[in-house]
Amino acid sequence: MENNKKVGVIRSGSKALMKRIEEPETVVSPVADIFETGDAFVVKLDMPGATRDSISLHVDPKLLRVRAGIVSHHDQHVTLLFSEIGRKQYMREFNLGTGIKLDEIHAQFEYGVLTVTLPKTDEVKAREIQIH
Repeated sequence: MENNKKVGVIRSGSKALMKRIEEPETVVSPVADIFETGDAFVVKLDMPGATRDSISLHVDPKLLRVRAGIVSHHDQHVTLLFSEIGRKQYMREFNLGTGIKLDEIHAQFEYGVLTVTLPKTDEVKAREIQIH
């Protein structure tokens, strides 16, 4: 099996470092957990390397779209020899059904995890029925 990634070797003194030829930015689908509470649907997306400022959240009546870039954590004055961290962008879409209060959706980003809470309309909330 042939490996299509080209690898070169850089020698500095007695050390050898591998350098991969730069590749274009990659779009990655972040892993997600989706669960339901009595009042809302909740989507958690794992996006290590993203920052709050790099996240874009778009909602329309049928679609939730999340995008985020990974900000480089390297000083601009260094020579980067090998990089797999900063060459990707997160993108994920979810189809939305009816029963979500679009104007009350909120999101929180903490420790690399984006939590999007989609409140339910009263029509889809579970409720207790009184027996007479």
